[in-house]
Amino acid sequence: MELRPHQIKAIEMLRASIASGKRRPILAAPCSFGKTITAAAILKSAVEKGKRAIFICDRIKLVQQSLEAFDSHNLDFGVIQGNHELTDISKPIQIASIQTIARRKAYPEFNIAIVDECHTHYETLTNMMEAYSAVPFIGLSATPFSKGLGQHYDDIVVPITPEELLEQGYLTPVEYFGGRQVDTTGIKRRQLSTGGSDYDPEALSERIEKDAALAGDIVKNWLKYAQGRQTIAFSPSIKHSKYLVEMFREAGITAEHIDGYMDDDMRQELYEAHDDGEFMVLSCSRLLNTGYDAPTVSCLIDAFPTASLISFVQRAGRIMRTANGKENAIYLDHAGNVRRHGFAESVVPELLDDGLHRFSERKLVKEKKEPKVQQCPECYHEMVGVRCKCGYELPIHKQINTDDQILERLTAAKKANLTYSPERKSQWLGELTLYAQERGKSTGWIMHRYHSKFGVWPNRIEAARASGVSEEVHNWIKRENIRHAHMRMKNAG
Repeated sequence: MELRPHQIKAIEMLRASIASGKRRPILAAPCSFGKTITAAAILKSAVEKGKRAIFICDRIKLVQQSLEAFDSHNLDFGVIQGNHELTDISKPIQIASIQTIARRKAYPEFNIAIVDECHTHYETLTNMMEAYSAVPFIGLSATPFSKGLGQHYDDIVVPITPEELLEQGYLTPVEYFGGRQVDTTGIKRRQLSTGGSDYDPEALSERIEKDAALAGDIVKNWLKYAQGRQTIAFSPSIKHSKYLVEMFREAGITAEHIDGYMDDDMRQELYEAHDDGEFMVLSCSRLLNTGYDAPTVSCLIDAFPTASLISFVQRAGRIMRTANGKENAIYLDHAGNVRRHGFAESVVPELLDDGLHRFSERKLVKEKKEPKVQQCPECYHEMVGVRCKCGYELPIHKQINTDDQILERLTAAKKANLTYSPERKSQWLGELTLYAQERGKSTGWIMHRYHSKFGVWPNRIEAARASGVSEEVHNWIKRENIRHAHMRMKNAG
């Protein structure tokens, strides 16, 4: 089994994590990392040492992909998924559907577990982890941004970033184009199983379906920028996806719709026909978001606005896989998702959410000042900075943004107000409030300390629930107390 350098590094980092006493590390594996091959290498090594192992998937298609990968590397395995033809509990490696395990309410014996797409956490997994508390569980995910994931896993391993994979040729470069997009103002949201929130699909679909010009623009832009490319499309609803297919067909472009209500055989036929180039556009609502692996696809039409970082990154990853003759990929953004989230390859996980504070996917991502993404008026690329790939350069008067405000000297407090995110300010206010409650301080004390830190009153900031006062906040309060004491002494003198 020949592994890439970053896969070898990942195994070494996981071993070091477990050797340090961790039992639940997550391997943050970007698109095209080769996580299934990495998992196969880990399990092969475990079996060679006389251990039994289990590889847990959360959907049938992932079970099928995993067994094909394991079989290609001659691993000896059985499958726990319905009445699968490869069922054999005696095998040292079991590829298991979490839904089947939940229904049977019985666990096979194992000494190591690997959980695919671990950002989707199930109660059955919690029970398994409790029953096998001394057994290592290794999570795999490109998007470990779920609420409370840190309550089940205790470490995160990041051996390589998407941008580094791009530099080394393991990912396909993506060109982003911004198209006309629907206005999401006022659309209600719904909670996701990952703990975040996203636009309500029915409300979003209703808003978009009223805009016939949007679908027309999608076809027009595809003809201009991506004609001849194998393409997948995301719509906010099945109804809209079918409507989009009809628009492509009316323009003489072969297109098909796919969804989860079709039987497995029909879906498989559509996958294979699209891979073989029998039609150009495969349109869905959500089905292709995860578990879809078609390296020859080089265009993504995104007409599905999402507030979820997980959904955005996974969606973009569908076109980033490399293939012979595939020099680049095209992302046609009709949803405003690139401007909402930045470039997908810049998203790097750093922390796991502990479930104790107000949840935000963005707080789990490695801090990186994202350049402003804007649309080139000449070629409609999504560009950063003042110069586009096509050679267009922003005029001087557009390079300097002004709101006619007179500049003022920035005090430390005012600088803090500009550089701290609303979430961080909310956390500070929560910790100041907790400190005040523990020491009998007044609400006025909280307000004045916040003003002293940020130069403004906390009129629009809601205090986050704090489980404790951080060292940073505690030390700042200590310095403020000393400063106020010196001022009192000075005034008294």
